[in-house]
Amino acid sequence: MPEFVWSAWQWQPVKAAADKETVEVVSRKHASYDHEAVVSQIHKLANAISVVYSSPSVQDKYMKHWKQKALEEKEAGQIMKDAPESALRVEKGAADIGLRDVIRIYQVERDYYTWPLERRMLRMNAPSINHLCKTLFFENTRYVPGQGDILDPTNSKYYVVVVQYTGKLNSTKLTNFVRALSNGTKKNFNLRVASEAESDEYTGYKTGGVTPFGMARKVPIILSQAITELAPRVFFMGCGHVDWKIACPVDDFVKATGCYVVDLD
Repeated sequence: MPEFVWSAWQWQPVKAAADKETVEVVSRKHASYDHEAVVSQIHKLANAISVVYSSPSVQDKYMKHWKQKALEEKEAGQIMKDAPESALRVEKGAADIGLRDVIRIYQVERDYYTWPLERRMLRMNAPSINHLCKTLFFENTRYVPGQGDILDPTNSKYYVVVVQYTGKLNSTKLTNFVRALSNGTKKNFNLRVASEAESDEYTGYKTGGVTPFGMARKVPIILSQAITELAPRVFFMGCGHVDWKIACPVDDFVKATGCYVVDLD
């Protein structure tokens, strides 16, 4: 009995000599269509949710619900039950600066970083893709020691910089800001993303898990000004391990960490 495949108009018999090959090609073609359709629907849903959260009244309700859930999750303790040591260190780091009651922590799927931003947003119930952030570890490659130590906030060799995935990072603005902290000469400042080994040493975290909380060393923190303009005012980032994420209200973070807020767009 011949096999059949779907054409644009009707079912067509597959020629015997090409049965297996043709069916495999058609299956791959339809699988591609299905994937594209799913991605399209995810994008539409994410956009629709972002529109809903543009309402101030919805933003207020979101933050109220956020604080309630943060406390419930902390008291239940279930989320951190099987957390790796690095994620537990992040939790302790947040607690040490008085933020444990307002943060929320998530364990995500192993293939999380292969997903589009819209799917990541939906996975953590973030208000928009703009709320998804990352922490970068920067080095001043022309660092000249000053009066303080190597991590003196006004003249540090290293800085952690938190930016949005959807945002831009203007390296010239970043360098100029850091130079202005010590009123240094231009030739002594050139900020670039540091090596993975240096990041591991100073933050204590591997790629995909770098975060400002609970770092191995007290590296100065720079937060993109665009993050402070988010609504609702929360942001999501790494939590010490590639499979774990943490989110925190922006205002609480700025107050507790004393971070620099800088226009980096």
